Amino acid sequence: MKSSSHISAPTIVDRRAFPTTNNPTTLRIFAVTVICLMAMVWLAGPALAQSITGSFDGVGTLTPTMTTGIYIDNFVGDGTDDTYGAFDATSMSTVDFSNPPLILITNGVLSEVFMNGTLFGTGSGSGTANGHGMATFMIDFVITGGTGVFEHLHGDAMITGTITQTGPLTEAVDATYTGTLVTPEPSSLSLVFLGAGFGYRLVRKRWI
Repeated sequence: MKSSSHISAPTIVDRRAFPTTNNPTTLRIFAVTVICLMAMVWLAGPALAQSITGSFDGVGTLTPTMTTGIYIDNFVGDGTDDTYGAFDATSMSTVDFSNPPLILITNGVLSEVFMNGTLFGTGSGSGTANGHGMATFMIDFVITGGTGVFEHLHGDAMITGTITQTGPLTEAVDATYTGTLVTPEPSSLSLVFLGAGFGYRLVRKRWI
């Protein structure tokens, strides 16, 4: 009996599609890239953080929207930070009074203008009215950046206070805040960017 055998044609693999791991050049690039990534993590280090506290007061003006019970609140006031001193405060937010005694505060944009820079961010929160023209509130102020001494800075602060109705569409606001400012250490940032750029150029040169 004749035995039949079938020999498959050899599969041709384009070796250019796969890096050769035992190629000295490839291994050197891989090692340098790993070292760069490790250096980035090590150099980043802990961020510098500091606590902030202060108080402010001012006047809010309510502008009705097309939806009953929902207003745009424009606030203008001034205050004092325990570390950075006096500032002027402005904010704009959407305030929902449609489900008393609950008050919802959304889409807030707040800025604090100091002598040496401006701090700004976003906010949202809630409050409770007492039915006699007064309310308490709490807002989470997310600090997204700043200018001057606050450049490259971010953080978070909790604002608590009271609202007193002074007219059909006006109110007086008194508030305090406490939170944390965080900023990366400048020299660490520059070294991280240097390491990242060096690793990128090596990999790009190898594979392009």
